[in-house]
Parts: sequence; C-alpha cells; structure tokens
Amino acid sequence: ECKFENGGKTKQKLTEIGTCSLEETGTTVTFKPDPEIFDTDIYDYETLKVRTRELAFLNKGLRLTLTDERGEGKKDTFMYEGGISEYVRYLNKSKTPIQDEIIHLEGEENGVYLEVAMQYNSGYSESIYSFVNNINTHDGGTHEEGVRRALTRIINNYARKNNILKEKDSNLLINTLVLILNYEQNFTKRKINATGFLCKTHESRCS
Repeated sequence: ECKFENGGKTKQKLTEIGTCSLEETGTTVTFKPDPEIFDTDIYDYETLKVRTRELAFLNKGLRLTLTDERGEGKKDTFMYEGGISEYVRYLNKSKTPIQDEIIHLEGEENGVYLEVAMQYNSGYSESIYSFVNNINTHDGGTHEEGVRRALTRIINNYARKNNILKEKDSNLLINTLVLILNYEQNFTKRKINATGFLCKTHESRCS
C-alpha cells in the first residue's frame, strides 16, 4: 500500500500490509479529488462513461467496468477486441460508409509503433481524433500531418496512374472519413502533440 496527496506528494511509502493467495493479483487504485485542485468533487456519470468507453477502445482486449454506487446505482462494462477499428465503426455508425470494411494498418520501425484505422463515408466533413498517453489532444503534430499527407499522396498517385484524374485535374481532398491513428513511441521529455487522428503515445509500449 502507498498513498499520495497534494498533487502527487508521497504521504506513505510502499508498505507491505499483508499476504494473499497467488490467485489474488492486481492493483486497486482509490482516488479522492483534492478540493484545492479540482473545481468540484461531484462526479458526472455520463462524462466518466464516455471516457471509460474511450479508454477501452484505445486498449484493445482490456475490460473496464464503471460502477456508480450513489443512489440507485449504475454499472457499465466495456471491452473491444478490435480496438481502434471498433472505435471507427462506433464513430461512423450514424453515417453512411462508402466501404464496409475498416482499413486497419499497423507496423513498427526504429522503436516507433504505428497503427491506423479508417473508413470513408458519404458525408462532407471528416472526424479525426488523436490521443497521447490515452489523453485526447488538440494541438496537432508532425506524425499526424505525415499520415495525412502520405494518405493524400497515395490516393492521388493511384488516381492519376489509373487515369481517374487527368493531368489538368486538381488533387482529390481527403475529407470524408473517420481516421484513427494509434501511435506509440518510447519517450521521456519530448512533447508529442496530435490532433485529428486518434493517436496514442506511451512512455513504454503497452496496450
């Protein structure tokens, strides 16, 4: 057991408080909001529900259960084996997809892991999300812009090579899709910003 307060200051160092069987493993985290840091200590269940579902999409195969013991009580459990592909399908459910299959790509090079999931729809606007360390970010990033440019270049090169676009035609714009970028890299002090794509960055590779 260990305790922290006032923004992470150690109140009690890690202490052995007892024993348990080998079947009883795991970590329990109990959190109480500090009124000197937070504006309110009243939790909104729907806000937490949205965030819990989001985390489950970002960490495929991880089961997360949200329980509200106030009043009549509420409980929701989320787990998605498809990860960000299922997130794309969830975000696109109220739209009309152009293709049924979610495009899902992933790879790793030089310690950098990249995962992309996307699906085009018949709308006129794009839905792009990004996450760093499972936190939704809104500041943009070169990794995100790189994926956008690469995707645009590949599609336009294909269109011109196959005579879909003529020499005088302008390039196609990539703006009617739900695109999720899942990005993981070992880093310590580098600031990695991201908007648009669903992007996840970790100090150590995990999911």
